[in-house]
Amino acid sequence: MAGLAAVAAATIALTGCAGGGGGDKKSDALTFTEVPKDKVTLKVWSFLPGNYEGGDEAYKEVIAAFNKQYPQVTIDLTDMPYGTYWDQLRNSGVSRSGPDVVTMYGGAQAYSYRNSLYPMQDAMAPEVKKDLRYIDENYSKDGNLYMLPAGAYGYALITNQSLFEKAGLDANESLATWDGLLNACTVLSDKGIPAIASGWQDGYQLEALLYMISSQLMDTETLAKWTGGKLAFNDPLFRTAIDRVLEMNKAGCFGGEESLGKAMYNDAFDQFDAGKAAMSVGGGLDRAEKDYKTIPSLTVIPLPQVPESKHKTLIDAGADAGWGVTKWTKSPAAANAFVNFLVGPEAQQILWEKIHAIPNNNAVDMKLTTPMQKAYIPLIMNPENHTGFSSFPLELLAVVERNAAPLIGGKMTEDEFFDQANRAYEKNS
Repeated sequence: MAGLAAVAAATIALTGCAGGGGGDKKSDALTFTEVPKDKVTLKVWSFLPGNYEGGDEAYKEVIAAFNKQYPQVTIDLTDMPYGTYWDQLRNSGVSRSGPDVVTMYGGAQAYSYRNSLYPMQDAMAPEVKKDLRYIDENYSKDGNLYMLPAGAYGYALITNQSLFEKAGLDANESLATWDGLLNACTVLSDKGIPAIASGWQDGYQLEALLYMISSQLMDTETLAKWTGGKLAFNDPLFRTAIDRVLEMNKAGCFGGEESLGKAMYNDAFDQFDAGKAAMSVGGGLDRAEKDYKTIPSLTVIPLPQVPESKHKTLIDAGADAGWGVTKWTKSPAAANAFVNFLVGPEAQQILWEKIHAIPNNNAVDMKLTTPMQKAYIPLIMNPENHTGFSSFPLELLAVVERNAAPLIGGKMTEDEFFDQANRAYEKNS
């Protein structure tokens, strides 16, 4: 489910906090140590295999490759339903039992599970650390890294070029500038063609656009402040991002009142899949590949830079998900070795070749063979990219989700929206 899976996790993970106070940087951090020769079984929980067709077989191959190096370690992988995963993880945190290794998102999301997870900043093998991307963005505000990032995502506009042509527009030219995007939305709307497949009831589309635009507005220093919990949500940067979303709405980008009764999952996606909208906000290659099967004119184009952008070609891109080690494991060295293997080049190569899970490791040789891979992967691999997604506190995201439809529908003022959002952010701080 790529990047949008991380968005979906936000609401569910609100119930997954293990409680307790803030972490103490490096006080209980894991270190990379030799795995004992004694036989051990690791319980591993994840929803990732089920996200991909053929995912179970791909992860079996990963485990077999790991066992060539560590035959004494048996991996007991449970592929868990996404909808119940976070509740199960919360319960294991309460009982201090269950898995040794878990799938986890970074930053503020991982911070909610900090009492269950070892800090991992000193646990990376040197050969892994040198090739991993998006490490800095996944630190939590207490200075700890609670997961090692594995896959990658990138938000962009999945675009039906034939509908642009039907409206007398060239998609690439129209989406080259912010003004061009607004004009395209108006022209498409006037022609009776929904510009961006939209639904606001679940709030995920507003979150996605907030990530995409706020990332453009963050230079390196500002991103570091946001990741470190030193940039409040009442900063003008975030109001600018919301202003630009509302500007898109005014230009007709989102289809008007009809979209208020729809959700992004799955109403908006179904609308685009049926060829009834010119664009869709996408975060993953798998989504684009699925759409391409029924829309042969499909391509992937970046959201244009807003006028206030600090960048030229940036898209919001980062680590899709990663892996963490629980504090109750009886085999921390073996668990850490498995996590390092999962984010290392051999495992990431297998997952790319078998299920096209985009790697977060620069040592992986990605051969691009499909039209969507050739359109999307270069955008995701752009070295200018970064993301602030993982540093949005879960409490804040819950407020954004709840108030997306009222804000877009004009039932809530922007000041009311930020008042509630800021109070949620300050409560988290």
